[in-house]
Formats: sequence, structure tokens, C-alpha cells
Amino acid sequence: MHPINPGSDNILIVRTDRLGDVVLTLPMARAIKKALPETRVTFLARDYTRPIIERCPDVDQVRSVEEKTSFWKLVRHFRKMDVAFFPSPKFPLVLAGFVARVPKRIGTGYRWYSFLFTHKIYEHRKTAERNEAAYNLHMLPSVGINAEENALPQIKLRSPEIQFVDRWIVEQLGKSDTKFAVLHITSGGSSQQWPVQKFIELGNAIVKKYEMNIVLTGVASDANIINVATASIGVGRAIPFVGHGILELAALLERASIVTAGSTGPGHLAAALGTPTIGLFPLPRALSKERWGFRGVRVINFSPNPITDCPNCEHCTCMERMDTSNVIKSVEILFSEFQEQAVESAA
Repeated sequence: MHPINPGSDNILIVRTDRLGDVVLTLPMARAIKKALPETRVTFLARDYTRPIIERCPDVDQVRSVEEKTSFWKLVRHFRKMDVAFFPSPKFPLVLAGFVARVPKRIGTGYRWYSFLFTHKIYEHRKTAERNEAAYNLHMLPSVGINAEENALPQIKLRSPEIQFVDRWIVEQLGKSDTKFAVLHITSGGSSQQWPVQKFIELGNAIVKKYEMNIVLTGVASDANIINVATASIGVGRAIPFVGHGILELAALLERASIVTAGSTGPGHLAAALGTPTIGLFPLPRALSKERWGFRGVRVINFSPNPITDCPNCEHCTCMERMDTSNVIKSVEILFSEFQEQAVESAA
């Protein structure tokens, strides 16, 4: 164990991949601030995830980096840092930390460039023995910080995005207190996808059972798929929410009665915001719910039942085999738990 000095260190967390990865890394900032409140925590991330990180009160500063960022600019990001964590290391960034002479550089011991780290973590993440967030938190004891494995991030949304979604709900759904379910039906290529037709079946079931509107979320490039799903569920019952900013999406997810998504950033974000969330994950270990499952107080993650040769079959049919009825049962479970909690709160 190599402890850091309370109140005298600048800690950098480097996570330059996608939204879900960032959400599962934010608990590190929470754990650091809990252990060492005076320590300054900086996050190095991509521009598009920056707004969400800036809504985390445990992060003091966010710095942006893109693929075209020059090496020497990367080095400048590491200057004056005392500790740098690399949960998902990329060689140029690790080299920049080395050139900047960051005193403590923490990363995996299993890369060819691991000699650039001063503190090596010997855990094979590909075995999926625990959640990605837990792997990230397991890096902290290397500098004397202990954290609970189930620690969750803090994300505090602000008035601009909340007010935008309040207006959108009134304009699109008619009343400010309208209950709605969110279906995020695309994966952005990050994982195997549950078929759109099954999402449509789920949407129709929610409309029928709960008389609730369905909001279909996605980026602008998903518009055609989302429009097809909207028409299939029924215009007026299903409403697309496409092409809005990441903070507006977060505010919508926070207001939803329930969110269902595959292994995507919006699913991770909804769960972290405390929304009842269902995660749909394939069986291959590298993509599994054991490694990438959503984490929150009201979350159900599940995968299809395996067949012969799973989870490494050559032509994977995991997500096609996932039964819509099982997802509907999960919706019923989460709604039932939510209603029980509401009754207890009222009492």
C-alpha cells in the first residue's frame, strides 16, 4: 500500500471512452472524496461525456481529450498531477503521464506497456468476475483508499436541463405529472442488441397494462429505427426523443417511471440517477451483465438462458432468444416495489 497525503494531492482519473464506462468510473471520485475530502479530483474524458461528469459534485475539474489531441497537449493535462488512475488505459495517455512525471500512475499489470505504471493492478477484467465499477474501485487501495464495492456515483442535474424536459413533457405528453416509460432501443454498436420488434412488443404491453406513454430515446442517427418503432406502438402513445443533448436526455431519464435498455450509456445513466431500470445483456463474458450490468438502487439485469456451446457460439443468438414476457415481468416487479416504497414513505 502506498498512501497519498490527505489534502495535498491532485488526483486524475483517466476515462476517455463511452458514457457507460464513465458512469461506472464515477464511483471512484465518490470514494476518493469520502476518504480525502480536501483532495482535488480531476477527470480526463471525451467532450461528449464531459457534461455528465460536470454534474458529479465529487469531481472538481473536467478536462477534455479527443483522438486528434496532440501528444504534447496530452502531456500538459498530466502536469502538476500527483496521482493518475488509468481504469481503461490507452498507450498514448499512459505515455503522456509517464513523460509528465506523475509520481503515482496506477493501471493494469497485463499490458505490454505496464512498465510505465508505478503501481500495477493484477486483475483480468475479461474474466468478468465482478462489475466494471468494482474493478475500478479495486484500484484505490493501491494508494491507501478503501472503498465499498457497491459504491454508486453522485450525479446532480441542474435547472436548465430539468426545465427543458419539464417543458417537453407538457408539450408532448400534455401534463407535467404524466407518467411515462423510456425504451432505449439501439446500442450504438457497444453490444449485441435486443431486436426492435421485441422492444415494440414490450412497449405495447406497457401501454396496455399501465396506460402509460412510451418515450423512445436515441441519437439523430437512430431516427429511422425510432420512427418505425413509434409508428408500430402508435403515434400519440409513443413519442420519440431524438437528437437532444446528453444533459436533456439525463433529465428525461430521471423523470421516467421506468427505463429499459440494452448495454448502453443511457441505461447506466438512468440506473445511476435512481430510476427503476431494466438492463438486457448478452451471454458472452466480455459483454455480460456480470461485467457491465447497470448499478442502482432499483435495477434488474438479466440475460437469456444459455444453450449448447454458450456463451461462445459462433453465431450468437442470445438477444433474439430473450423472451419479451420475462422483461414484462421485470417491469411488473419494479413497479410493484416502487408502489410499496411510495406507500411506506406516505405512512
